[in-house]
Amino acid sequence: MKWIAKQQGFDEMADRLSAQPIIAVDTEADSLHSYFDKVCLVQITAGEEDFVVDPLAKIDITRFGQLLANPDIRKIFHGGDYDLRILNRDFNFTITNMVDTMICAQLLGYEQFGLAALLDRHFGVKLNKAHQRADWAMRPLPPDMLDYAAMDTRYLVRLYEVLRAELEARGRWEWAMEEFSRLEAVRFRESEENEEPFRRLKGIGAFDRRSLGIVRGLHVWRDQLARAADRPPFKIIGNDAIIEIAKAKPKSSAELAKIKAVSQYHFRRYGGEIMRIVSEALEMPEDALPQRQESRPFFRDKVLEARVDRLKRVRDQVAKELGIEGSVVAPRHVLIAVATLEPREVSALDQVPAMREWQKRLLGEKFVAALAG
Repeated sequence: MKWIAKQQGFDEMADRLSAQPIIAVDTEADSLHSYFDKVCLVQITAGEEDFVVDPLAKIDITRFGQLLANPDIRKIFHGGDYDLRILNRDFNFTITNMVDTMICAQLLGYEQFGLAALLDRHFGVKLNKAHQRADWAMRPLPPDMLDYAAMDTRYLVRLYEVLRAELEARGRWEWAMEEFSRLEAVRFRESEENEEPFRRLKGIGAFDRRSLGIVRGLHVWRDQLARAADRPPFKIIGNDAIIEIAKAKPKSSAELAKIKAVSQYHFRRYGGEIMRIVSEALEMPEDALPQRQESRPFFRDKVLEARVDRLKRVRDQVAKELGIEGSVVAPRHVLIAVATLEPREVSALDQVPAMREWQKRLLGEKFVAALAG
C-alpha cells in the first residue's frame, strides 16, 4: 500500500493510472465525527498496486477527476452512490464508464451483497470491520487503518470479473450496464432547507405544543453547538434525550437528573443550559409555540391499488423465476407509475422515466396484459 500525501507522489501515481484500462475506487469520509463532513481518503487499486490518497494534505488532485471522467478507463466501485455524491460535492468530479459490484450482486439475486460478504463468498477473504466507525480525518493514520482502507479496493477488480461473468452467463450484463449509466448521472444536491428541522425527529407526532417548544429549543441549541465544534449533533446530545426531556418537561435540575436518557455527563456539562431552554419553553406565550401538525387525511384510491396489486403479482412471479428480489426487478414507485399511466401498449411505458429499458423488455408485455385483464 502506497500512502500519497505529497504532490510529487500523487503526480507519479496519476501518470501510472492514466495508462491503466481499469481501476478500483473507494472513499472514506468523516460524517460520524464532524458536522461538516468531507472526503478524507481516496483509495485506488490498479493492477497489483494499492494507493491511499490524502485529499486533506493540500495537494491538487484534479488529475484524479480527469481519470474518473476518462471514458477509456473503467472504474469499479462497490455501493458507489455516496462516493460519487461526495466527490462531486467536494471536488466537482463526475464519472464515466463505471461499474458498481453491489448492483451486480443485486441483479444476480444475492441475498447478501455487502462487500465483506462478497469477498468471503468468492475469495475466502475476511474483512476486518474494526475501523468501520473510525475518524478518517485524524492524522497520522496508523498502519492498520491504512491497510483497512486499502482492502476496500484491493479485490474489487477481481470481484467485478467474477460477477460480470455470472451476469453475462445469465443474460443480465446489459441490465447492469443500464444501471451503471444511470448512476453516472448522480450529482450532489443540497437538501431543501426545512424551516423547522426539529420536525424530522421521530416520535413527536403526538406532542402538545409546549413539548414541541422544548424540542425546538433543544434542537436549535444542539445544532449551534455542533456547528461551532464541527461535531455531529448526536455527539452533543442524542435525539432520545431531547424526546424524553420534552415529554417530562422538568421544572428543576433534580427532575432533569431523573430522566434516564440524560447521562451524568450530559447533566454535568449541559444541565444548566438544558434547564434554561426548558424553562423558556414552559414560560413562552401560547401563540409563540410551534403549531401541531395535524395528520393529513389519507385518501385511498382503491381502483389504483387494485391495478398496483395486479402488477405486483406479475412482478413477483418474474422475480421468483429469476431468483431476484422483487424490489430490484421493479420497485413499488415504478409499479405505481405504470398503474397510474394504465398503458394499452408496451411503447407507452416510455412515459415512465423511472422504468429501465431492461425492465420494459422483461415486464412490459406482462404489465400491459395484467392491466387489460
